[in-house]
Amino acid sequence: MLDTVKNPQDVNAELQRFRESLRQNVVALAAEMTLRNKMNARKVEALCAQIDMSVREYSTILLRNNTARVAEEAAAATQSDVLDIRRAWGVVSARTNLFRVELNQWNMMRDLVRTQVTQSRKRVPLYDNRQSETTRSQISASDDVFDWVHAILNTVKQTEEAREQGGFPDIALPNSEFHRHLHAAYRLLLAKGQTASMRFLDVGCGGGLKVLSALRYFKEADGLDFQQSYVDIAQALLESAGASASNAFHADALTFDGYGDYDVIYFYRPIRDQEKIIEMERQIVDQVSEGTILVAPYVGFGARHADLGCGRVAGHVYMAKTPQKEADRWRRMAEQTGVAVVHSEEERVPTIWTPLLEASRQSGYDVKRYVQPV
Repeated sequence: MLDTVKNPQDVNAELQRFRESLRQNVVALAAEMTLRNKMNARKVEALCAQIDMSVREYSTILLRNNTARVAEEAAAATQSDVLDIRRAWGVVSARTNLFRVELNQWNMMRDLVRTQVTQSRKRVPLYDNRQSETTRSQISASDDVFDWVHAILNTVKQTEEAREQGGFPDIALPNSEFHRHLHAAYRLLLAKGQTASMRFLDVGCGGGLKVLSALRYFKEADGLDFQQSYVDIAQALLESAGASASNAFHADALTFDGYGDYDVIYFYRPIRDQEKIIEMERQIVDQVSEGTILVAPYVGFGARHADLGCGRVAGHVYMAKTPQKEADRWRRMAEQTGVAVVHSEEERVPTIWTPLLEASRQSGYDVKRYVQPV
């Protein structure tokens, strides 16, 4: 390629053809990544080999460009012509060098692809209970710190009105347990291909820390609470964190009619009264769409979920209006996703690798940009 380069216009034309050829291979590779355990490993290897060859060839292209530039300068009749030539080539060189920066990311992308190929025939459980004593001790210490922060941020006591309505005070589920459940719910959404909205609701949000934490997994997170003073604290916390995609609002969990607007609903015994909490569970299940993810980490819902028409996926994660056989199928599909929880990068400038990166992230895989020194 580029054997006939004579001027900057030739380089621009050939660069566009080169980029389009490479883009087609990247798009084809991205399409294979979306197939997860059904990807064609041989096709993936062939596409990677073609991309390898293109990246190597680009170094030769740059040398040819430089040779053509030097030759054109040597043939210039005047110093003014030389300056004009350098200006014209300067624009082209900037483009080709920027593209070289993109191509330099291929090794990182290839590692990302190889990881997915290796994992394509494996299943990673939604809950991993294999923890060393050291890890458990560290998690316990982290949970203690979170509880301290929770108590500091929300010093308001439960009101008499809330108590009379049968509500619990602001109970803090251990932070590590909360993240285990949300991580499982996140992977389930990936399996369902339901990544466009990802709306989360905390029923009985108290001081709002769980709502804020949920933004690490979901694009939007809201919390409702019966006690207005809790709502005020939660909303202030979200605003101070700059969480524009989150809101805390006053509502009665028994009469709230907006459950159907959410993809993931979390409730951890917000009501003390047994009859009322059963009424709340029924209210939620009746309103939501089939397959809505419910995170309910308490024994009562675990005992009632089948009667409510919900299938248990794993742990304390359920799917509303879903037979158990179907929930089991979704669990197996979710176990075929990776475990990466991707940060939003809406402002990042697209590159040649964007289709591959997006496809990988929608399967729970991401590049490892920040490697700790060994």
